[in-house]
Amino acid sequence: MAEYGVVIPVYNADGYLPELLGRISSLNVSNLEVLIVDDGSVKPVEIAKYGSLAIHIVRHAENAGKGAALKSGFAYFLKNQTIRAVITIDADLQHTPELIPEFIRLFEQGGGDLVIGTRKRDPKTMPLHRIASNAITTGMISRMIGQPAFDSQCGFRLYSREVLSSIQPKEQRFHLESEYLIRSGWAGFRIASVPIPTIYNGAPSAIRNLPDTLNFISLICRLSIERMRSHV
Repeated sequence: MAEYGVVIPVYNADGYLPELLGRISSLNVSNLEVLIVDDGSVKPVEIAKYGSLAIHIVRHAENAGKGAALKSGFAYFLKNQTIRAVITIDADLQHTPELIPEFIRLFEQGGGDLVIGTRKRDPKTMPLHRIASNAITTGMISRMIGQPAFDSQCGFRLYSREVLSSIQPKEQRFHLESEYLIRSGWAGFRIASVPIPTIYNGAPSAIRNLPDTLNFISLICRLSIERMRSHV
């Protein structure tokens, strides 16, 4: 039975999937199950068989956002009582699937309840506006939760079953991951980090600089007010 789930959200970007799934199937991890969440792609995602790797697809009738896709994936795996943790990885090969065993190893050693892939902020590999944005959001969240947030914008993560079962986020889109991070820190869960390479392969980014900055500020304000009210 699978002990670890892998959620791959996909929206009109399945061109990298064959390579990604092939690389995941080559990992020496026998207790792994993959779920592709097709978030309303114009052309429905189709997959081939990759050895003995268990692969399933959940489809959204229309595009609901990355957060909604992740929620669908989490709900799917929480129905399986043998699942200990869920790994999230982007479909565009900006995350190195060969590092999945490292996330699992750290989790199994008790190193963290939410493990985040952490990229080096190097101008040679990361655009300057991304460096600034990452540093600001990560710094803000770190101060909010009282422990390092490492790389708050990275979607390559491992969420323990306990985190997914106890945290009830409200976000539906990109900032769901920030909300999970903040609420997990406030709940006393341990945040840990696995170093990962910084890869930009030319795939279009889903990040919209100004709108997403405003949405992030809105999220921080909403959660801060909610927390203050809960302590009154």
